[in-house]
Amino acid sequence: MEYEIGELVIGKVIKVKPFALFLQFEDGTEALLHISELSDSYIRDIEKYAVIGDKLKVKVVSVDENNGFLRVSLKQVPPEEAFSSHVNFGRKIPTIDELHY
Repeated sequence: MEYEIGELVIGKVIKVKPFALFLQFEDGTEALLHISELSDSYIRDIEKYAVIGDKLKVKVVSVDENNGFLRVSLKQVPPEEAFSSHVNFGRKIPTIDELHY
């Protein structure tokens, strides 16, 4: 399958490194999701965003013409299109009523 820059694709995390996540798509194509393309905020622990087996919707930002390897971005996916199967175990996001100001 050929991917185009700007295309949104769901990939599965196959490898986690301190600097990046590596994803694979249904057709076997692999992609690099660099830590700088996860969020505009500082990321201390990349595994808070994803672990092996998680699925993420990402945007294709470049395609290596020689081997078809992709570079993708999570932070460039429009909020209304975002998807992640990641569950942050042990952490609960408080509701407005639970916050104490």
